[in-house]
Amino acid sequence: MASTGNRQITDVDFLRRLFRAFRDQNDVAFRKVAESIITDQLAANQHGLAKELRSALGTSSNKSTHPSRRQLTALPRDRRSGEQLLTIYHEPASTEHLLLEDSTKRRIERFINERQNTAKLARHGYSPKSKLLFWGPPGCGKTLTAHYLANQFNLKVGVVRLSALVSSYLGDTASHLQQVFDTAMETPMVVLFDEIDTVAKSRDDTRDIGELKRVVNSFLQAMDTFASKESILIGASNHQYLLDPAIWRRFDDVVLFDKPSPVLRKKYIQQHLNGIPFKGSLDSLVKKTAGLSFAQIEQLLIESIKSMILEDRKQLTLPQISEELKYMRSMMAAMNRERAEPE
Repeated sequence: MASTGNRQITDVDFLRRLFRAFRDQNDVAFRKVAESIITDQLAANQHGLAKELRSALGTSSNKSTHPSRRQLTALPRDRRSGEQLLTIYHEPASTEHLLLEDSTKRRIERFINERQNTAKLARHGYSPKSKLLFWGPPGCGKTLTAHYLANQFNLKVGVVRLSALVSSYLGDTASHLQQVFDTAMETPMVVLFDEIDTVAKSRDDTRDIGELKRVVNSFLQAMDTFASKESILIGASNHQYLLDPAIWRRFDDVVLFDKPSPVLRKKYIQQHLNGIPFKGSLDSLVKKTAGLSFAQIEQLLIESIKSMILEDRKQLTLPQISEELKYMRSMMAAMNRERAEPE
């Protein structure tokens, strides 16, 4: 069963959120926290107390029938500019053609299995995972998988807008972080911190003047108190080795999204060439795309197909795709050289 220390931390967190909702006169948030307290008591087999709390809380005529349909009372914003801190996708993106390596797929399926069997885990004193770190090269499915999880649990997706979150004003970034976490606690959603290293960079960076350490400390504190039973927190990074070591320990699981294997590249190419006449060896094309991400392969095929259309050709050929690929790789090499050059 859960330890006494963990129970005390949870109780204090409930009280903090309850008081904050009362202070802000946020009835929806107040009821949400109260419902969570009642659920927590039921999980602890305190049925009598849960019944008393339910009676004291009463009923509400505007209570939502499904957590995914609960409306946001207000989107968190920067207090100076009014810019929204979250972009909300009420209908997650289509993930019909999502492809994952077997090892990645197993971690995602395990996460889904835990969330679908919350009661079974609770009977033995455990909780399902709620915080995931996705890492790996860009364009390999991290963001699409976040939408996939939202689809599985009928949740909206909230993508953190880092341009608004990170402020040049002392203390504002920490305040923005807390607003985002409070929103995720009060409204069921998948909240995605893309490029999470922006706010979770190692505090050992010698070039930091002090604000970075404050931001990372605020992020760690917010993660420690994040205990939503419905929302899912996902951090995604292309530069995982820049992350502060303490950040890794705050996530329930770390999932690698590597560049696609030949098998997945072949499936992905077949999906995108569906209905497009192609002359050439598919296996040769798969071999030529070694080292590319899904996003790069998609860009390659789209550009090749558009050229075919504009040039009034009847079919796509391997040499034509190879020519486009040659240009793409030259651009990639140029960008890599630029990054490697000392400032």
